[in-house]
Amino acid sequence: MRNEEAPGPMTQASAPEAPGRLGREGARNIAGPTTQFAVLVADDNEVAQRLCRRVLEKAGYPVLIAADGLQAVDIALNQHPAMILMDVAMPGIDGLEAMRRIKAQVPTMPIVIASAHSMSSDRDRFLAAGADDVLSKPFRLADLIAIVEGFAKAKTG
Repeated sequence: MRNEEAPGPMTQASAPEAPGRLGREGARNIAGPTTQFAVLVADDNEVAQRLCRRVLEKAGYPVLIAADGLQAVDIALNQHPAMILMDVAMPGIDGLEAMRRIKAQVPTMPIVIASAHSMSSDRDRFLAAGADDVLSKPFRLADLIAIVEGFAKAKTG
């Protein structure tokens, strides 16, 4: 991923509260249009997790994090995010298998595959496996926000 901002130290406690997201104790801040549109970021790379969290929360979207495929399945099926950004190469089960398990239970769950495999045949393979969209790594942060906004707008009509 390319960072369009200068990188700096990031801790969970340093992220400002944004309208429409869960606070650290789980209390919902009810202001803002994206209150119900939580994004699960499933990636084993901690830098990618922090960057996606920072960018999405700054845009007003609550973020859940999964560090492997099994955790992604568990969070998706138990916490019901509005959409998932799924890395392919993760420990345990890979992102494609995690996506298959999630889609078997929740076929309408939007899942965007984020992968360094950027050949058109890879994109076709991910879409055929059930992905709703594909982001090629490294991706521009503006592209990530545009995809999330598109799914959020589609959900709200």
